[in-house]
Amino acid sequence: MFNFFDEIKRKIGEIDYNLINNYNVINMSGKLLYVEGHCGITVITNEMVAFKVKDGRFVVEGKDFYLKELTENTLLLQGIILKVEKF
Repeated sequence: MFNFFDEIKRKIGEIDYNLINNYNVINMSGKLLYVEGHCGITVITNEMVAFKVKDGRFVVEGKDFYLKELTENTLLLQGIILKVEKF
């Protein structure tokens, strides 16, 4: 499977790993949310998804959510994303 962040890391070569988080969250046009490095989903409904990361958790609010992809450390959420907050 293609991993966007691994590809970027490979292309730029030497990286100061202190600048990189243990997770990545990308909101694409308020319709797709890609997460790399999650530690598990804690809540999932049509209007809210919450998931853990190493230093906290994220809550995503919106509507018509559909979990398009879920692996051990990545997830792809589709729907209308209105708010993404980190706690």
